[in-house]
Amino acid sequence: MERTYKANRRFFLLAIISIALLVLFVVGSVYLLRRVTGNIRRLDVSTVYTEIESEAVVVRSERLITETASESRILLNEGALVTEGDAIAVLYPYSYESSLASICTKELEIYTHLESLIRTATPGGALPDAVLQYNDSIEAVSARLREASLGKTSMTEYAKIEEQMIQLLENRRNLLVSQLADRSMVADELSELDAMKQNFETNSAKTIFSEYNGYVSFYSDANEENLRDVSQLTVPLVKRILNSPSISMDNENFYYRIVTDRTNWYLAFVVDGTSEQRLMPGQTYSFTIKGVSGAYQGAVISEKDTASGVLYVLQINADVRPLLTTRVVEISVQNNATGLYVPLDYIQYEEGVPYIYVKATDGSFQKIAVYIAGSDGENAIISARDSTISLFQGLKVRMPPDEED
Repeated sequence: MERTYKANRRFFLLAIISIALLVLFVVGSVYLLRRVTGNIRRLDVSTVYTEIESEAVVVRSERLITETASESRILLNEGALVTEGDAIAVLYPYSYESSLASICTKELEIYTHLESLIRTATPGGALPDAVLQYNDSIEAVSARLREASLGKTSMTEYAKIEEQMIQLLENRRNLLVSQLADRSMVADELSELDAMKQNFETNSAKTIFSEYNGYVSFYSDANEENLRDVSQLTVPLVKRILNSPSISMDNENFYYRIVTDRTNWYLAFVVDGTSEQRLMPGQTYSFTIKGVSGAYQGAVISEKDTASGVLYVLQINADVRPLLTTRVVEISVQNNATGLYVPLDYIQYEEGVPYIYVKATDGSFQKIAVYIAGSDGENAIISARDSTISLFQGLKVRMPPDEED
């Protein structure tokens, strides 16, 4: 019995060793075969659904106009359609309020002098009833001014009340001067007042008018000039705007934009330089924008490949009004791409450009730059970047050397 047991144990030990050697042989053969063949396969045709979600910069054809002003009265609603010559706003310069106050003060000084002269020249020292009526009106407007000075009204409304006050003071002064026998007694003061008024009229509120046709907007992030030429967009510029979309403007200035092209605009976004989430230049894709109803169509007019990222620019022909006051949006691009496909591990990336290894007529494998029209996370639809290179169904491709290791 003991001999039989030892024989059986030796048999099982030899069997296990034989199986292990067989496994090692098979694994080694597969490994060597892969090293020799480069894991070769043939290109085939397929359709994959791709979806890319990204933040994008909105690029519009717009002109930013900046005016110096302390206060403004906007005459149009945000997004209004304007033509060249339409009134945009009334601007009040820095000296507006102080100039009005100085004129009012001078009017009161002249009134005091005139009142003294009239009372002296009039029996009983009485003032005309019309002057007393002006005094009552001026007192009422003064009360409104005191209330407005507490911040209970806007600068625009405050200016209107001051203008009303100036007119009442002028009417009262003219009435008193008409009662004088000798106007020369206040000639110097009146000349000084006239000079103050002329200076005020020269530097007073002004109305600004549109210089262009388009949508008017009173929102700005100071990126308008940086984004005027869509062909000059770069990965660093787009990344900077995506990271810091809001830039505070100079609060001492009044600014507005005219979006001159209402139906042609762009979206610029960046994908990772080694990402298979790509688009094909020249193709049109459907996409949605978070917070905006409906779907859009956009054609890829630019792809710039760099190690730090790949920049895509979509051109859209649609009303830009829903995106008039925003610079950064979240988009979702969807597409069913059909064409030659390879598994993702057959693709290599250098400086943001995808490559595959294709068997040439001499039997060697050459590295070919490709576009990726879409990817489902496992396979990618590709085409050659060089139009003189023909990729076709059945063509042999191999994995990159780095992937083989």
